[in-house]
Amino acid sequence: MAAVTLHDLNQRYVRLSDRCRSQWTFYQLLQGLFKHLRGLESPVSIDFPALFGKLREIGADLGHPETQRTEKAIALLGAQLDGHARSLLDADTLIAPSDLRRFFDRLRNQDERVLLAIIKFYLDGGGDAEDQLDKLDLLFTRLAEIPREDGTSLVRERHEIERIVQPLVLNRSVAATPDHEVEILLNAVSDLKAEALGCRSFGDLVGGGVLDRFRTLKRRLSVALLHPRLLPAVVETTIAIKNRFRELWEEEEAQILDDTNRVMELQRQLENHPEMLTGALRDAFETFAAARLRFDQGRQDDNLRRETVVELRRTLNLILEQFDLGQASAPEAVVAVEPPGLFEEEEDDESAPSTDLRVPAIETRIPVDPLLAEYASKISFAVELAGLDRPAHEAVHSNELASLRLEPWEVEACRRSLTGNVRVGTLLAERDRLLLDAAALRVRMDEEAREIDRLQRRGSDRLGDVLERATQSLQRATELERRFQWFIDDALYRGDTKPLEGLYRSRFRLLRAHSGLWLIHNERGGVSPY
Repeated sequence: MAAVTLHDLNQRYVRLSDRCRSQWTFYQLLQGLFKHLRGLESPVSIDFPALFGKLREIGADLGHPETQRTEKAIALLGAQLDGHARSLLDADTLIAPSDLRRFFDRLRNQDERVLLAIIKFYLDGGGDAEDQLDKLDLLFTRLAEIPREDGTSLVRERHEIERIVQPLVLNRSVAATPDHEVEILLNAVSDLKAEALGCRSFGDLVGGGVLDRFRTLKRRLSVALLHPRLLPAVVETTIAIKNRFRELWEEEEAQILDDTNRVMELQRQLENHPEMLTGALRDAFETFAAARLRFDQGRQDDNLRRETVVELRRTLNLILEQFDLGQASAPEAVVAVEPPGLFEEEEDDESAPSTDLRVPAIETRIPVDPLLAEYASKISFAVELAGLDRPAHEAVHSNELASLRLEPWEVEACRRSLTGNVRVGTLLAERDRLLLDAAALRVRMDEEAREIDRLQRRGSDRLGDVLERATQSLQRATELERRFQWFIDDALYRGDTKPLEGLYRSRFRLLRAHSGLWLIHNERGGVSPY
């Protein structure tokens, strides 16, 4: 009887020591969280040196024949630890899961023993509150992943995860899960993983519901997450979705910043044209300003919520749908001007002055190649925002046009297509169409070359789609080059040397973009367009 009692006391002492260490680790974590994230002192103060002193006294008395005294001391210290645990958990409610994530993101070295101690503390406290489950999810993920330099993570081998989990399961009662239920749960986790990895855009990932369903599943599992077959599958899926989220977010973040700049520039331009601002558009700009403020604050604090991102994307789309030349028509406030009559006389003269008429930006008078419509519309919109009455050689350096790197004669061609100053079907109209198509294709090919290089470096599965798209661009570039040669030959035949410099320069700029895209397209394994 005495031997059994001593063994039992030894086991209780080991458990008590483990609790002391996990509480001490969690106490230090709280101090770091409040200090570095809140600039405050921890609301809990515990004399752990005194606790460890009592623990040592109990350890020294374990071999004493009077076991009742040792058992009483263990019970008293256990009750004291229960009280400390409640105080620590109360303070923990002031820390959001996102705060815990931010804290660990800033730590260069994450000791596995520290993570295990914090997990043990949460499990000792029940670990069934939603915030605690989210924190456990984060900690399990940290244990199971191996960070890489590019910000993504590798998942540990199954046997490694089992080795880590074993100390948590030992001496802990976990509700048994029937094998058939485990199989159902494993299939559900696998389906969610496949769905998330199949998302092609950030909007699909955050808006499709797969993230919420996966999070709900993990919360319902609660401590059953420790099942030796379920935990590896769940953490593997968590890390895979985390990597996919990061990959798609990098693309979305760049697009959001680009669209934000477009909307802000549009807003500045519309300040000079208040007649174009409808009430709905004015409200949309106010909503955009508020969403952008929350977005910028979240990025600055490294606590950007996906709800904030979704809201900003929605407001950006709301505004750009009204002004994006490739998607929408002009607002009702813009006065449309009827095109010249088909039988009206018009001089085929490039020197004819352009009329500064307000027209819907998308309404060009020259047919646009469907493959290039999006980029031709972007150019037309930027030209109109830059002002139709500005000298072309100055307009090309304006904020609206600088990034497009247009030539002055290309700006003039676009203006004539907007104002209808040339009759469709004339030689000048066809030459304007060539210049506008070539400029649009140049912008498209430069963008595709950058995108191919970026996706190749990141190993993205979207590379194939962009390569296929680039193949179409390369084919169209060959066709436009032949059209340039025809116009050059015609000008030489007629002795009209005035447009030659512009034709030659636009042609060579197209060939330069063409060769740059072809080289990177060929190097990355794109299918030859020839």
